[in-house]
Amino acid sequence: MNPLTYEMHCRLIDTARKKVPATMYFPNVNVLHVYSGIVQRENVWLCGDRIAYVGQDEPLISEKTEVCRLKDHQIMVPAYIEPHAHPFLLYNPLTLGSYLTEKGTMISVNDNSLFMAHFNEKELNAFVHALNQTGLHTWLWWAYFEEGNPAEIDTLSGWLNNPLVMQGGELSHWLPLKFGSPDLYEKLFAVRHSEKRMESHLPGSSVNTLNLFAAGGVSADHESMTAADVINRLNLGYYTAIRYSSIRPDLPVIMNELAIQPGLDLSKIMLTNDGASLPFLKQATHAVMIKQVMDCGISMPDAYRMATLNPAVYYRMDDTVGSLAPGRIADINILESLEKPEPTSVLFEGKWFVRDEDKVMQPSAFSLEHYSNRADLTHLPDACPLQQTTSVGIELQNSVITRPYSFAPDSELAENECLLTYICRSNGMYLNTRIKNFSHALHALGSTYCASGDILLIGQDKQAMANAYQKILDGFQGITAQFDETRAFSIGLDMLGVMSNKSIDALSLEAEQFMDHMKKSGFAFDDPFFCLFFLTELHLPYVRLTPEGIIDIKSAKIIAPTR
Repeated sequence: MNPLTYEMHCRLIDTARKKVPATMYFPNVNVLHVYSGIVQRENVWLCGDRIAYVGQDEPLISEKTEVCRLKDHQIMVPAYIEPHAHPFLLYNPLTLGSYLTEKGTMISVNDNSLFMAHFNEKELNAFVHALNQTGLHTWLWWAYFEEGNPAEIDTLSGWLNNPLVMQGGELSHWLPLKFGSPDLYEKLFAVRHSEKRMESHLPGSSVNTLNLFAAGGVSADHESMTAADVINRLNLGYYTAIRYSSIRPDLPVIMNELAIQPGLDLSKIMLTNDGASLPFLKQATHAVMIKQVMDCGISMPDAYRMATLNPAVYYRMDDTVGSLAPGRIADINILESLEKPEPTSVLFEGKWFVRDEDKVMQPSAFSLEHYSNRADLTHLPDACPLQQTTSVGIELQNSVITRPYSFAPDSELAENECLLTYICRSNGMYLNTRIKNFSHALHALGSTYCASGDILLIGQDKQAMANAYQKILDGFQGITAQFDETRAFSIGLDMLGVMSNKSIDALSLEAEQFMDHMKKSGFAFDDPFFCLFFLTELHLPYVRLTPEGIIDIKSAKIIAPTR
């Protein structure tokens, strides 16, 4: 999303005045006006990457004007907007963004936490600027923080000054705020002072907790699990993104309940797949979500607004995106009908990206490898440490929720139990414990794929686990598994150990194969990728792995230390 220069500003006005020829002209096309909800026949003129005019008049045309005549049934709608993306879940920002644009979602607001952990401020700003010069997608960002992260308020304030940063968050640790953390008070004020939005992550929170965060400046939350959760948030002024993700596919159930609420104002509701993992991402596009919303009985205009105008208004950029109106970026989806939200043609910033179902935009030469191929092996032990260090294990309740349990260190593994070794990449500290419900027939799995970037080894065969660790020491990044004597499978993730440079289609096929192997080996739940990634993520209950050991999230106490 390039800023509007004075020269372009003047040219846009002169195009509307018919003093300068339009660069592209769509005569007599159906347009969905999201502000009014009305579909109307219009002439649409473009001036470079902006819409110059929508109405009944005809533009000045030259030999350089591209005149595009759509079929009578086709209809223009604005680009879809993803308000909450995690662009590092096997895929990387470049491959994800290109895929989303192809599917009609041309703008995304992204989690910066992984990149903040690896880049300094100068590198991070250069990285996000370079991405948006590729012409493949519009990447916007949030300013991630929790108590003590980033340690310096200047780091947060500097990042908030970046025009590509739209909000603070997502803020998930509610206990420090409840106890009056000066660190969070200061950071929440920095977000408020920047006049950026602020998002929270508050699953199952009471109205009292929601009040507390709203008082602190939080303006949105994407963790509603029921229609009642949505209404509680709306009542307190929150914008609410409803999810259709691989571990929380709540959208259809919630929308069915909201559809029968008389007079409910839907203008603060948005749609998100919340960083859907592969291969689920391919069935969780905004086109799919809009169709689901309509199937639940929500009106067609409201369904489209949830993916266009509503997030644009929330992020205070509806003067630039979110509608088909003069002065807005020419991000346009062309549909065969409003009942079929997946576009057959996509115009991104006034240029064809997909035309008549054929992708015409050429891949960018830009590579993320310069920024993110950083495998640090300096502090890792020379050999796999497999001696038992604790009698506190981790039991999976679902793909991401965990509870502690006790076991006798000298006892045999139960059928649903595996050994689990955690090694901190930054200091070499390790923990040997057990994990339940991950597999009943897994020789070994080695993974650099986790939120912290540390090393996870899981299995029932110590020698196979040692072999997997040696593969990581030899430079492998990603997930490597030996399921039995004949089945082995690896997914290479050369960028920071969590991202691949492969296309979404190629990577999705690998992800599907890995999930199939995991299910056959006894993984008890839906998504092994989220399971691995979130074992070291501190915003989920009830226990997690940290460099200090297994932490009880609610009490913030270490219940099994590392060595």
